[in-house]
Amino acid sequence: MSYRTRLRMAWELTWPMALIDLSVVFVLHGMLEVQGESADSIWAVIAFFGVAPWVVRRALNLKYGSLRVRPKLGYQQSLKVMWLLTWRTLVLSLAALVPISLALRALHVETNLSAENPLMNNVGLSIFAAVSSLVFYPLLVGAMLRKKYRGFRLEVIEEAGTAGTKEARKKL
Repeated sequence: MSYRTRLRMAWELTWPMALIDLSVVFVLHGMLEVQGESADSIWAVIAFFGVAPWVVRRALNLKYGSLRVRPKLGYQQSLKVMWLLTWRTLVLSLAALVPISLALRALHVETNLSAENPLMNNVGLSIFAAVSSLVFYPLLVGAMLRKKYRGFRLEVIEEAGTAGTKEARKKL
């Protein structure tokens, strides 16, 4: 699978979750001005067990040029794929933060990460998650597709092009 195709798949795995997450953050902290962390925790559970598996199913059911991922995933299968992507992205993101933090410290860049505004904190976390996904998913897609999950295995198949179909229609 080409890097461009993996990047498109990363985009399809990232933008719906980022958009939904930012929307929920703006509703909770921008409009309703919810205080405390209970609403964020509830949203995190809903996002993890409900929204993220749906995003994975949606992304893997799309066609990428002439390539398609099989089989169509059920809920538990998409949860397993989502978990693989999530924990590996988290590990890579944390590993990437160390050299970034050291570079900022060496350059004497002052960062204020202790903002007391829940809206800004959650928007920052959402943006960081989306950027991490866009950076690391293209690297992880190959492993995601090669992994033997319990009970299923993903495979990329190449579907017949549409040129032959158009020629057949012209002949009819």
